[in-house]
Formats: sequence, structure tokens, C-alpha cells
Amino acid sequence: MVKISRLSFSGIIFLLFFSFAVVTAGDAVHFSGIVKKVLPNKNKVGIKDPDTKKRFTVIVNEKTKPDGLKTLGDLKKKDKVEGEYTVTGAGLYIALELMKK
Repeated sequence: MVKISRLSFSGIIFLLFFSFAVVTAGDAVHFSGIVKKVLPNKNKVGIKDPDTKKRFTVIVNEKTKPDGLKTLGDLKKKDKVEGEYTVTGAGLYIALELMKK
């Protein structure tokens, strides 16, 4: 069995906590991908990054700057999009910018 000193254990916990704080700091994160689903009544867009295969959903609100879109309903499945989002404390992805390519 491997023994870890208290100092090492504390250091590991600190690093894990710090790395989590960096991800949820509210910084803008650039994204690009392909629309998988549009839920205009819930102001949500499901997106898949073709390179990493990561799927995520961004929430569009009054602070989102749309580019080339009159309404969220203008987006269709398989449209290419890009923009920026921020992550809330609750883990929600809020779109800051959203544009159709």
C-alpha cells in the first residue's frame, strides 16, 4: 500500500481545488462546432466539436451577441457555429457570442 504524507495529500487537494477554480472562473472560452439540436423555446443550442467530439449545450440570453442571426430559430441542425461562452457557478454554459459560419 502506498503511503502519502499529510503535506503531499494537502498539496494534491489544493491543486485539484485550484484547477477546478480556473475552469469555473467565468473566463470567456472560444468554441466552434456543428449544431446538433436547437431548442428556441428554452433558448438552448446543442453543439458538437468535430475535432474533440465533445458535446455541450449553450444557453442564449439577453446578453448574448448574435452575429448573422435574427432569431435562434434561424439555426438549423448541421449549421456550423462559433462564439464564446462562460461557465456559471452552477456549471451552465452561457453564450456570450454566437455566430453562424
